[in-house]
Order: sequence, then C-alpha cells, then structure tokens
Amino acid sequence: MQNPTSPKAGSCLVRAFVVPSALVVLFSLAARAAETRPRIGLVLEGGGALGFAHIAVLEWLEQHHIPIDDIAGTSMGALVGGMYATGKSPAEIRGIVDSIDWNATIDGQTKFQDLAYRRKEDRLAYPTRFEFGLRDGLSLPSGLNAGQAVGLVFDHVLLPYSGLNSFNDLPIPFRCVATDLMTGRAKVFDRGSLSLALRATMSIPGLFSPVNIDGHIYSDGAAVDNLPVDIARQMGAEIIVAVHLDLGPQNPKSLESLLGVVGRNVAIMVAANELRSMKLADILLNVDMSNFATLDFNRRDEIIPYGTRAAEAKRAMLTRLALSDNEWRRYLEARASRVKTATPPPEFLTVDGTSPEKKKAIASGLSSFLDKPIDQTKLETVLTQLSGWGYFSRLSYSLIKKNGQTGLNIRAEEKTYGPPFLNLGLTIDGTDINNIGFGMAGRLTFLNVGNFRSEWRTDAFFGTNNGITSEYYRAFSDSSKWFVAPRAYLTRTEFNIYNDRDRIAQYFQLRKGGGIDLGYSGSPKAEIRVGQDIARYSTYLKLGVPIVENAAETVAVSSIRFQYLGQDDAVIPRSGLIQQSAFQWFSARIDGGAYPSLQTKTSYFRRTSARGSLFGTAAGGTAFGATGLDLQSFSLGGPLQLGAYGRNELLGNQYFLLQAGYLHELFRLSPLTGSTFYATALYEVGKVYGNPLLPKLPNDVSFALIGKTAMGPVFVGGSVGDSSHRKWWFGVGRIF
Repeated sequence: MQNPTSPKAGSCLVRAFVVPSALVVLFSLAARAAETRPRIGLVLEGGGALGFAHIAVLEWLEQHHIPIDDIAGTSMGALVGGMYATGKSPAEIRGIVDSIDWNATIDGQTKFQDLAYRRKEDRLAYPTRFEFGLRDGLSLPSGLNAGQAVGLVFDHVLLPYSGLNSFNDLPIPFRCVATDLMTGRAKVFDRGSLSLALRATMSIPGLFSPVNIDGHIYSDGAAVDNLPVDIARQMGAEIIVAVHLDLGPQNPKSLESLLGVVGRNVAIMVAANELRSMKLADILLNVDMSNFATLDFNRRDEIIPYGTRAAEAKRAMLTRLALSDNEWRRYLEARASRVKTATPPPEFLTVDGTSPEKKKAIASGLSSFLDKPIDQTKLETVLTQLSGWGYFSRLSYSLIKKNGQTGLNIRAEEKTYGPPFLNLGLTIDGTDINNIGFGMAGRLTFLNVGNFRSEWRTDAFFGTNNGITSEYYRAFSDSSKWFVAPRAYLTRTEFNIYNDRDRIAQYFQLRKGGGIDLGYSGSPKAEIRVGQDIARYSTYLKLGVPIVENAAETVAVSSIRFQYLGQDDAVIPRSGLIQQSAFQWFSARIDGGAYPSLQTKTSYFRRTSARGSLFGTAAGGTAFGATGLDLQSFSLGGPLQLGAYGRNELLGNQYFLLQAGYLHELFRLSPLTGSTFYATALYEVGKVYGNPLLPKLPNDVSFALIGKTAMGPVFVGGSVGDSSHRKWWFGVGRIF
C-alpha cells in the first residue's frame, strides 16, 4: 500500500483531480466555441396604437431567422412583446389584437347588456360617461377607463402562466416597465402576475386607471423609460435591436387646442428618455409614424406594415444575425419546449379584495366553473356581468396552487371613489324655438343600505321642471329576486299645449305623494312591479288660453308595470328589443269617476351592416273611453313622436303610433370623448282619439343627426308632415 504522502502518491492524486477538471474546461470551451452567436435582445417602445407596427417587425425577424433571446418593452411595446415572450406567433398576436373591440376597450364603460337592471336604469336616465363619487368628497375615477376589458384580454391569453416565479421562465425572458406614482421611479416587472404587470405598464394616465400592486400605484412606463434598452442590457443581451416609433416633426396646428398642448408637453418629456435609450441601442429600427396618432386603434391595418418597412431599411445589419435553417429549427424547438398551454380544471375558488357578502355573491355566481376545464369566454362574460353591479372597477382571474391543488382566483378591485355615487345630466328641449327648455338633474345613490343589494336612490332636477323623488329598494335577501320599494316625490312639471305650431297655453302641475311597489326582477333585463300610490295633484294655468280648469285633487293609483331592456346601448341602440307596459287604475278623483289606463310601447332594432340598423316602434294607449282626463291625457308631438307637431299638440284619451326608420353611423371621434355621430330617417304615422278637432291620421317623415358624446346625446333634425305641418328641432338628452 502506497504512502499517501509519497511523491508518487501525490502525483496520482493530482492526476485524479486535475485531469477531469481540465476535461470539463476543454468541453466547456468547445461548447462555447460552437455557440458563436451573441445573445440578442429586442426592445419595443410604447406608443399606443402605433405599437401595432411591432407585430410586423416580429414577422420580419422570424421570416429571416433572427432569434430573440430577451425582450423588454413599455406600454403597447410590452403588450406585443409580452405575448411574443409567451410563445405566441406574430400571426397569433395579430389575431388577438384584431379580435379586440378597441373602441369599447378605450371607452371603458361596461356594455349596456352586461349592466345589472338598476344600473341600466341609471345609464338610461343619465346617459353620460361620468360617474362621480362622494366617499371622500366629490371626485371622479382615477381614469376614464378602469381597464376591465383589456385586463380580461391579458387574463385570457396569459392564464397558463399564472403564478410565474420569474419572467425568465417564459419561453423568452421578458421585462416591462411601469411608473411607480408613489416614488416617481421606474418599476421593472420581472416576476409575479404577468397580466397585472402588462396592465400596469399600459395604464396611460387619464385614460386607464393606475394599477395597485402590493400597495404601490403604477401607471404607464413611458414617463420614465419608454424604450428600455438599459433593461435589456441588464438581462444579459449583447446586441440590442430597438424599435422606435417616430412621430416625425410636430404639426403646429396640433398645438391650437388644450389637449394638443398638454400632449406635446408629455411627448417632450418622454422623448428625453427615448433619446438616451436610442443612443444605447446597437441596431435602431426607426418606424415612420408621422401619419398616425397614438389613439388610432382602428387604423391598425394601415399601421402594421410600417414595421416591415423599418426592418427592411436595416436589412443589411439584421441579416448578419440570422441563423441557418438547422440552427433556426433548433432555436424554435428550444423555445417551444418552454411554452405552457395546460390549464388544469380548478378544484377550489378564492375571491380577494372585497367584503365577505360580495365574496359570497361572486363565489355563488362562479361555482359552476369548478371541477371541469375552464370555459374562459363564458367566465369572462360572467365577470363582466358581475362588474355591472356597480361595485367594482375591475374583476380579474388567474390560477393558483394550494396544498397540491389548482384553484381559480378572482381578484376584485372595488371602486375607490364611491359609494355613494352621483350622476349628473343636462337636458335641452328645442322643440319650440320660442320656448327652449333647459334642465339639470342629479341622482344620488347609496348602495347596501340596510342589507346587501339594497339601495337608496334620490333624484333632484331643476330648470323647466323642478322636483325631487326618492326610492328605497330593498331586496328580500342577498340572493332574492323579489324586492319592495317605497318612494316619495314632490315635483312641478311644465305642460305646454300647442295648436298648429303655436303654443296657446302653459300649465304647471304640482304632484306630491308617495307609494310602494312589490317587484320581481327575473333577469338583468326585466322587471315587473305591482304598486299603490296616493298623490295630490294641483294644476294651474301659467300663460295663455284656459284649456282645462285649475284644479287640485287627491288621487289613488294602483299599477302594474313591466319593462324589458334588451337593447345593446342606452343612447343609440343598434340591436335588441325594448318593451314597456303599464296598467294603472285611478280610483279616487274629485268627480268620483274611477277609470283604468293602459299604455304600451315596443321598439326593435336590427343591425343590417357594420354601420347601419333598421328599427321599428309600435306604441299605444287607452283610457277605455274615460273622458275629462285633462293633463293626464295621452299626448303625441315632438321629436320621434310625430315630430312635425309641437310637443303635446295632440291630446286625447286613446292613441297609437307606428314608426319605421333607418340609423346609420357616420363617423367616430376620439375614444377619449366617446363621440359617435349617426344619421337617422324615419316615417311616423299615428292617431289620437277623443278630440274631433284633431287630424284624422297625422304622419310625417323625419331626419336627424344624433351625436353620442361623453356629455350625453345631442341631436338636431326636422320633420315634414301632413297638412303643411313642418318643424325643426334640437336638443340634449335621451332621444330613443
């Protein structure tokens, strides 16, 4: 046995350890020699709709076998880059952005069909896009758009990547940049929820509400690092390919508006950090975007090809990075091996971010999604409808792991500015150019008063009409569809009476009283009520010729009312059915004459093209032969109610009205203003009974231009009717 301290034994030990180590080094050197290409990083700049050009850049790089080892991006650059990092092909990314309704996404309002029934009533009564909160004084949301729609897009695409330990675990390592509004510094997202990170980096100030993550408030990263070349370098990239969206020289005309000046100041600040990053890039692709604006989301088919042009301009430099066919195949195989597609069926459900009763209600609505593969489209529909309750700014979903099981996690973000909520509205009635009516109204809503889902709603209005109404809506239980609704009111309503275009009398009617309804709401679209009111009516002449006597009487009214709101929009429906019916029994009057009253109206809208819709209306009412109704009479006249006649020009105890029309979308303005303009033409025919002096069959043809704006609907139009009746009219407020 050899002495381990002998020279020979020492030599053996050296060989035993050194030789294998040398072999490891040699093999390592050989491997590095085989891997001669540098690590390539791609940096995609933010720029709103201009970022669609990044898709074409990715297509060009793939077509020319140029690999990407790291991706960093900001805002829309992060959106495109993040989806590519998950293994989505450029074609798949283009399919995703094409499937998004960008107008609705930027507009940010929950679609009318997805609102709860009472929130539908709010939208109809106050058709503006602004909702104020009174939780900590009068305030608006932190952005026009809470990000619900775009957040669900991210959740849908990124569900297999829920709970990433690191963004390095993606098929392509990825980073995105947001602005920490609390520190003013850049936040580089490299782990956690990829969906939340993308929502944060895309939260354009003023447009999208910022995102709260672990107590920090994040918005769009453009202010701090819109072209994050430095981040890609920190990831280990040796060659940086950066894509710059060049807006070109400033157009002086764009500085003639307030928004233009503000936008330019922001652009100057962003340009400073972009210039620094452009100098650090090894290859800079300059995309000429001078013909486009950041909100041109509907021009994506025009924008995308500009990315190809920018890549072609740097063909000579880029193709030096290209791989051979075999190397490219191995690169794709390695990338594909990291792609995740599996989404195991959730075995449990958790809800975060809201109160216990809301958690219970959300969990109840989502219990059917457990223990089976997730139908993401259906899940997103349910979450959107839950957001239509009015409590939440956003609802999102992801998968979580707990005790070896997969669960579905719902993240609820409640509105921070309310309840209570305040809706405001403006009305202008230009039916009579010599007597233009103005009005302001407000609705104050307290939610969960007494129990979950109960609410107290009060309306006050001033101007041509004045008054206050208040109703307490009390659901029988947290999940019951039955409710009781006591109410009280005090109003003064103007009632003008016309004869052949001329106003001959102006009455005011005071109404004070109260009532209670028992109701059932079987769906978010329909409600039926049975009620009893007792009210004091006082009618007096203000101007003109006496048509009815001044009177004061107490009236008891029993009623059954039904309403179905199946249209797709509160302001200008393009499809769907609306049905309203009311039966009333006036059981106590001064003259002792009780009488019944029935009124019904059905409207149907049907899309005929992307821009056009046909619609028809059938309406009617009867007092079953009762006379002496005075101001309780049925009336026709005014815009879209036989517009060639003055408002309330046709009065009687029975009527019918038939309409057929066409609605055509003309153009849309910026999604920030929410403005869409339509032209409509319709034919109307109707008749009012009970007065032998009225026309036998009044009818007209009407034309109007209608604008759906952030401040509510505006319209101007005119009607040409029988017996030389002609009128033009305008207004602000609900028209359909």
